[in-house]
Amino acid sequence: MQHISQLTTYIYLLVFLAMATVAWTGCVRKPPSKTKEQVMQEKLAERLQRWYADLEANCNRKVMERAAAIVDSTLLADARFKRDTSDLPSIPGRPEKPAFTPPSDSTPIKPILGTKGDSLK
Repeated sequence: MQHISQLTTYIYLLVFLAMATVAWTGCVRKPPSKTKEQVMQEKLAERLQRWYADLEANCNRKVMERAAAIVDSTLLADARFKRDTSDLPSIPGRPEKPAFTPPSDSTPIKPILGTKGDSLK
């Protein structure tokens, strides 16, 4: 009989501890939930952050493209400037125009085909 009374004591103790645990967890305050306005503000902040990141990436891309174009043109100009042209002959000037005298034509002018007169007569 002593075992049964000891067993009931343990059961009562277990029930008491279970009820105390439930009561203790019920007393803990739940964190307040977010309002619709707070959720909208968070979403807006995320969208603005993404927009700024995209804007910065686009600006960086344009700057890099422009810098690459400037560097390429500078390298080409430098290469053209440093090209060694000392062993090439210089371009000759234009020759002077010779004096032209037309030949004298002493042959008389006459028709190529002879005219016999009017063929309808």
